[in-house]
Amino acid sequence: MDAVTLETCTQVLQGAGIVCYPTETFYALGIDPWNEPAREKLFSLKGRATSKELPLIAATAAMVKRYCVTDHRLFDLLSSRFWPGPLTLVLPGRNSSAHYAVRISSHPVARRISEAFQSPIVSTSANRSGEPPLQDPQDFPQQFSDSVEIMIDAGICSGGLPSTIVSLTENDPRLLREGAIPFSEIEFAYETLKE
Repeated sequence: MDAVTLETCTQVLQGAGIVCYPTETFYALGIDPWNEPAREKLFSLKGRATSKELPLIAATAAMVKRYCVTDHRLFDLLSSRFWPGPLTLVLPGRNSSAHYAVRISSHPVARRISEAFQSPIVSTSANRSGEPPLQDPQDFPQQFSDSVEIMIDAGICSGGLPSTIVSLTENDPRLLREGAIPFSEIEFAYETLKE
């Protein structure tokens, strides 16, 4: 992805727009997570209940630490072992009662967009809720064309299982969704830490 495209992505995100970009599994829709008009637009486009929180992708663990409370004893171990990669951690937000589900993607384009924007970005599947995720950009839904300002075509994504989601909002890690990383690996890391 060239610098001009990256700058365009940043401008779209700053202007409450929607970016479609590749991740290591499927294409995702991205917005500024704290821009309310952008959130409303995205929820409407996907037909997704506003009660469901939107997952985030960050560029680095240091960026995650700027937005989330990361003092859980497992954070450093899990982030160093499984990031970049398909592990989403639910963490308390700083300066608010919100919780954020965040990961660092192993796809360089996803990380570069977040890095250029200097903030985590939303990473929700590029499809209507309940429909299959988008793997091939040639199958981009026609009804999305008027609402998505930029589509970054990086070829066909590899597909596969979604990220594993683990909550670190309590003393013990809690599995919310098992995906590409077996929860047994998380449990093993936890047991090792306790020894």
